[in-house]
Amino acid sequence: MGTAYTDSDGFTKGTTAFVSSYTNRLSVFDFELDFAAIAAARTVALIATDTLELFDIPKGALVLGMTATVITAEGAAGNIDVGIKGGTTDYWLDAFDLNGAVGSTAGVADTASGAYYATADTTVLMTINSNDVDTAKIKLHVAMVDMGNDQGVVPSA
Repeated sequence: MGTAYTDSDGFTKGTTAFVSSYTNRLSVFDFELDFAAIAAARTVALIATDTLELFDIPKGALVLGMTATVITAEGAAGNIDVGIKGGTTDYWLDAFDLNGAVGSTAGVADTASGAYYATADTTVLMTINSNDVDTAKIKLHVAMVDMGNDQGVVPSA
């Protein structure tokens, strides 16, 4: 069984906070994951079944979708899943190829588009499906709409 990492060694653990404005309810959050930096900070490469908590989805968020883009290829076989901790762990990405062509993008593995999170913050989890992931760099893109916060009164025309 792999290690369940909850820290942010080697990467900036994502935070998703909405701008409080009735005119700007849509947000796109980008998170870069540099597996070389993550491995260096831990002095060990991530292995199959390791998990890494990436960020929390705020209460009241409608997640429109998530994609990942390869910035640097792994150089060997490697793939990841990204989904919900304690739920469907491949909700957005299922076996995303870390050794894909630079610039390749994929996402929305299941029918996750349009998922609404009405309760407490929900943790997004990455699962490593291959051994020795220590070179790739990817960027995650998450589109969310703030549906849960009172945005104030919209001024009349």
